[in-house]
Amino acid sequence: MASRRSTPRITFRILLEQLQVAWRSIRAQTLRTILTISIIGIGITALMSMVTATEALRSSLLEQFAGLGAGTISITEPSSGDMQHGRRKSPADLITYRQATAIQRALASEAIVSVSARGTMMGRVSSGTAETDPNVLVVGGDAQFLPIAGYDLSDGRNFTPEEIRHSAPVALLGLDVVEALFEPSTRPVDRFIDIRNRRYRVIGVIASQGTTFGLSADNQVILPVGEIRARFSGPRTSYQIQALSPDPAGISALLDRAQGAFRAIRGDRPGEPSSFRIQQSDALIAQFDEGLSAVTIAALVLGIITLLGSGIGLTNIMLVTVTERTREIGLRKALGASALTIRAQFLVEVTLIGLLGGALGTAVGIGIGNLVAQALSAPFHIPWGWVSIALALSGTAALLAGYYPARQAASLDPITALRHS
Repeated sequence: MASRRSTPRITFRILLEQLQVAWRSIRAQTLRTILTISIIGIGITALMSMVTATEALRSSLLEQFAGLGAGTISITEPSSGDMQHGRRKSPADLITYRQATAIQRALASEAIVSVSARGTMMGRVSSGTAETDPNVLVVGGDAQFLPIAGYDLSDGRNFTPEEIRHSAPVALLGLDVVEALFEPSTRPVDRFIDIRNRRYRVIGVIASQGTTFGLSADNQVILPVGEIRARFSGPRTSYQIQALSPDPAGISALLDRAQGAFRAIRGDRPGEPSSFRIQQSDALIAQFDEGLSAVTIAALVLGIITLLGSGIGLTNIMLVTVTERTREIGLRKALGASALTIRAQFLVEVTLIGLLGGALGTAVGIGIGNLVAQALSAPFHIPWGWVSIALALSGTAALLAGYYPARQAASLDPITALRHS
């Protein structure tokens, strides 16, 4: 009985030999290899640079928002922009000082509540002959503002309830303002500053808060919220309320209680949507995280599209390579190499090139992404999970791009191939 012809198999030893042959072939064609690696690397660079930057920003933002506490809610006007549901916001949409203090009293027995307001983002602060640029953020807050916002003091003290009640002319300074107005050897506490021809005594210095998206959180002055109402408020001034629950587990109950109480204060009718926005700090973190996740998905789609374009170029290059190595293929087939072995050889070679391109693109992308992150004051970050995804994508893209050329090589007739010059 005739024996059945055995199906050739790719063993580990054969695969190792193919890797060695592939590496020699890659080294023998340096210019073409560099071009091919670059084609794959471009797609991976686009992906990894965007992913690295967004992951670094996510890490930085989550760390900063974590300082707000797990049991914090905030109440603000309906929209931060000038338009609301296609119409310009009216004064009725803004939260007044009376409404803010009313909800503060209503929640006083259940939570620590702070009322704050933004005075100006273009404040100019002076002390003697020293003066800042007109870009200082002037904010109004109360005695609860610092702990709820997660601010610490590096020197001095916080506002007292008495100072808040009487809108005393006292101020807390950020480090950038301190450095602009005072010599390093001078202690700013108990010295005086001037804002809009009004003199304030410095009672404390806020510990460094760093920067977010390139904007310094240390370039600010905090005044009693009554000072903002008296000297900085205008027709567009709106107050913000933040409430910190002593028990993070009771945040949902506090949220419901604040929602109902403030609807009554604002005169919202039953069945109508609330005329204000109320958010939990955890929900705010999730909102930012969701936004950054959308950017990451967009980066992934962009990377895949770029890899598809790179795959077309890689396929053409490999077809040229097959044509140039036709005689070599014929010789190997004449010596007993199977079609499977020839196909596997080219697939191993193109996959190795893809992985090299992926590694190059990953390294360059991480570098570019961290440069962008550094410009936005985010920490250095290496997204290890995405490194694996990038290498897998580059290897898969190269494998798919090289399959047709490998199949063409495997299907060559050995006699015809040996006649190729």
